[in-house]
Parts: sequence; C-alpha cells; structure tokens
Amino acid sequence: MQWDKQTPGCFGKANLIFAGHPMDEDRAFEWMIDLRKRNIGMKEVSVQVEAYLKSEGASPDHIKQQIKDVQEHMKPWLLD
Repeated sequence: MQWDKQTPGCFGKANLIFAGHPMDEDRAFEWMIDLRKRNIGMKEVSVQVEAYLKSEGASPDHIKQQIKDVQEHMKPWLLD
C-alpha cells in the first residue's frame, strides 16, 4: 500500500509519534484538508498510517496506538 505524500510529515522522525510537534501538527492539519477535498475516509487513512509505520519498523503496539491517535484527531472531520 502506498501512502499520501503528506503522511510521513505528520510523524516525528525519531519517535514516529503523530502530530507530536507543532510542525507535525500543522502538516497533519494540511493532510486532513487534502483528505476531505478528495473524500478520503478514516478507513483508508488508517491503512495508509499502518503501511507507513510498518515501513519505518514500528512495533505493532506502536502502530495500534498511533492509529488510535490519528483517529482521535481526524475521525470527526473525515468520512466513515
């Protein structure tokens, strides 16, 4: 699975935490705007996040927590 070009910028380079820094948070907000314009829902976002984090070597527990964090931030604003 390929992910959107914005996906990596939403996570810290060293810790792979979603929107853990103000600049990461700004990029996540921009990504969310783009997702809404393209009618992309939370299900696809979760798949992208999982694929990206796996490619970076994140543990299954870390991936699960980050998907939960992404959902908390984005789910109210996205489809499904």
